[in-house]
Amino acid sequence: MHEAPRQLISAHLSSEPAGAREFRAAWIMIAASAAVFVVAICFARQPLVEFPVFIPIYVTTLVLCDLVTAVLLFGQYRARMSPGLLMLAGGYFFTATATAAYALIFPGLFAPTGLFGAGPQTSSAMYMFWHAGFPMLVMLYALTKRPQAEAGRAQRADADAESAAPRLNHAKARARIWTVIAAVLLAVAAFTAFATQGQELLPVFLDVNRTTVTGKVFLIGIWLLALVALILHWQRRPHAVLDVWLYVVLSAWLFDIALSAVLNTGRYDLGWYAGRIYGLVAACYLLIVLLSENARHYDRLVQNSADLRTANETLLQMSMQDGLTGLAHRRAFDTYLAEQMAIAQRHKRALTLLVVDADHFKAYNDQYGHQAGDDCLKAIADALRTSCHRPGDLAARHGGEEFSLILPDTDRAGAAHMAAAVLDAVARLGIPHARSTSAPCVSVSIGAAILPTEASTRITPAQLSAQADAALYRAKANGRNQAVISDGEEAWAAPARHAAPPAPDSGALSTTMPTQALQPRTT
Repeated sequence: MHEAPRQLISAHLSSEPAGAREFRAAWIMIAASAAVFVVAICFARQPLVEFPVFIPIYVTTLVLCDLVTAVLLFGQYRARMSPGLLMLAGGYFFTATATAAYALIFPGLFAPTGLFGAGPQTSSAMYMFWHAGFPMLVMLYALTKRPQAEAGRAQRADADAESAAPRLNHAKARARIWTVIAAVLLAVAAFTAFATQGQELLPVFLDVNRTTVTGKVFLIGIWLLALVALILHWQRRPHAVLDVWLYVVLSAWLFDIALSAVLNTGRYDLGWYAGRIYGLVAACYLLIVLLSENARHYDRLVQNSADLRTANETLLQMSMQDGLTGLAHRRAFDTYLAEQMAIAQRHKRALTLLVVDADHFKAYNDQYGHQAGDDCLKAIADALRTSCHRPGDLAARHGGEEFSLILPDTDRAGAAHMAAAVLDAVARLGIPHARSTSAPCVSVSIGAAILPTEASTRITPAQLSAQADAALYRAKANGRNQAVISDGEEAWAAPARHAAPPAPDSGALSTTMPTQALQPRTT
């Protein structure tokens, strides 16, 4: 029961080992992106029409995708406390905030030269800061992620610590997440202030809409930084599933920088548009994978919940059953008897309790062995179970060779009928008993107590059980293999098991009537 949830916890993308299927899918995605990249190189410098709506659509989509991805990664970090995940989540939050700042200072979007007094080089500087920061944070992710064996040990240690102090660990995770968020916001705000207020210190990256040689040098350096991040990430093995999808993201990142900044001439040419489309692919791809993982976890959670519910129902049923016979055990019997007696007394309904005891069972065990004794008890339990035809009837085993039947809505005549049916069912088993003095086969003695519907005082379950036990002792004293029905003071019983009880007159139900016994039909 504990294994399924553990598998669910350990199946995060950051810890699940990558298999051939994941590598194959990643290589297919990279190969398709590379093929498009090769074709786009030939037309990268082709000028296209300026499309002002493209930038707001682009940055809005990029910010939303990166922000949602960061939230999902922060959530995984909180669950696993992995430093690598914290760095990667910080990287995506950095791209979201840097992209938002890039949109605010982009010329012509909110102001002719951008907000906050942005100059002609401000947006280019922010673009380089943005595209240099993410590879650096990916490198930190690669350097801080734990090897698989260490991650497994750390996960177990974290799980132990989590069970010992869950609030402390959650508070620590929240503090670290907010620290990273604050650091990213501070860094982006500081660089935005520098790029706007200190724009005279910036090199000339862009001449109108064309990238200068200085700009190319900086952009090539950023492209090489992303390549180093990809190589370092590849070298940090073993690879988890998340690592494989990051290869696709970093590859699209390289194609983005190459087309939109290195191999093109400047803004609004084909390379510039195509590169930003690669940027959208890079932003959306990991988000799609994480959302797919969440859907997979949800499916597993639903399945685990169904399995746990079934297991709990099975355990509940087992906890209420006697291990040998499958009947209700003593605790279930006590609970059910108290419930049914309360219902019967509230609504003034009849209720019968039968106590059934196997005759000379110790002698049977001594004669035939304990395994045969267990088989005999199982057979008697089956006979009792088949005698209970109504859903409300309950057959239970008290322990040893003693059984009980709780029969709601059963009066004196019904008790006589049920006792006769039990005696007959056990007799039909035909289990030989050479050391029995009451019958040649295994037999039972039955004591019955009937809950009075018009009692002046409420009768407790213990009192009703005591009445049934007293009737059982009288059945044994009378020679066993019979049933005695008691009403609490004196007993009443039909003269023979197979005969219908006499129709009593007003005196026949009197508490002064003599005791008689129900006996099984001779065979």
